[in-house]
Amino acid sequence: MNPNRKTELLVGLFLLVGLFMVGALILQFGRVNEMFTDSYTLKLAFPNAPGIKKGSPVYLGGSRIGKVKDKPLLEPDSSGVTLEIEIFGDKRVPKSSSFLVGTNGLMGDALIDIKIDLKDDGSDITDFYPFDYSEIIQGARDGGLGGLQDTAASAAKKVDVVLDDVKLALVDVRTAMKKVNEGALSDEVIGNFKQSMEHLNKTMTRVDDKVLGEENAANLKAAISDIKDAAASFKKTATNLETTTAKLGPMFDKLDPAIAKADKVMTSADEALTSVKKGVDDFAAIARTMRSGNGLMAALLNDPELKSEFKSLIGNLKERGILRYKDLSTPAPAPAPSSSDARRGLFNR
Repeated sequence: MNPNRKTELLVGLFLLVGLFMVGALILQFGRVNEMFTDSYTLKLAFPNAPGIKKGSPVYLGGSRIGKVKDKPLLEPDSSGVTLEIEIFGDKRVPKSSSFLVGTNGLMGDALIDIKIDLKDDGSDITDFYPFDYSEIIQGARDGGLGGLQDTAASAAKKVDVVLDDVKLALVDVRTAMKKVNEGALSDEVIGNFKQSMEHLNKTMTRVDDKVLGEENAANLKAAISDIKDAAASFKKTATNLETTTAKLGPMFDKLDPAIAKADKVMTSADEALTSVKKGVDDFAAIARTMRSGNGLMAALLNDPELKSEFKSLIGNLKERGILRYKDLSTPAPAPAPSSSDARRGLFNR
């Protein structure tokens, strides 16, 4: 073989291997293979996303699962930014996850960090974002160095406001102390306070001498002794009363049947009185009927002539009887003597 030809083949083979290795490095570190990987899109909203740009990586639990599809877009009302991220098709994001803006190291590039909120019971996560999820997911505040700076700035502003309030409070305290020193703690006020204390001291001395003297103390002791004696007597009386009450208990128990019988007798008396009252009412009704009616009794009570005739009738019946009854009120005519009677003679009469 021609030596030049052999050298050319070796050089060409070396270049081919070199180009193959360069292509492999490009494919490995240039993430060209991601262009041929299936993915799905999620929309995120952040109040602040510093350093995020197109192609920024998306990490889940420290593993890269996607990238930022396009640069963040500012909201119309300037309340934050929205962006879209591409997630590899073989990676699923739980719905309980939190989306944060972080940095790769202290001075590294910005990235989207997804933190999973694990369940307390340790069970597996089964709820994931679907591939066609179209709603906007609200991200958390910046958790990297920028977030710390914003938090520090906000805290510094709040501290300034608090310090201003403290300054105003100190001014008010100084003004109040000045008024106290000039008013409440002035020489005149202190002098009046001393006079009041001296007057109070004198008053207490008089109270000790007059009200709390030996004579009053002795009277108070006697009164307390009398109260104690009265309390002892009352206690003894209460004890005797309890004993008497205990003795009277069986007597009251014996009286219960008698009281029950008395109640029964009173109930019977009430019923008898009710019956008597009813009889009196019936008799009164009969009397009214007799006086105002058209019967025999009403006629006897109201007609004197009928009453007199009825009295004569009763007298005649008593005197002659029913068979020999004769009305004496009207004399009967004498019968004429018959011819047979005239012929009877003396012995036939």
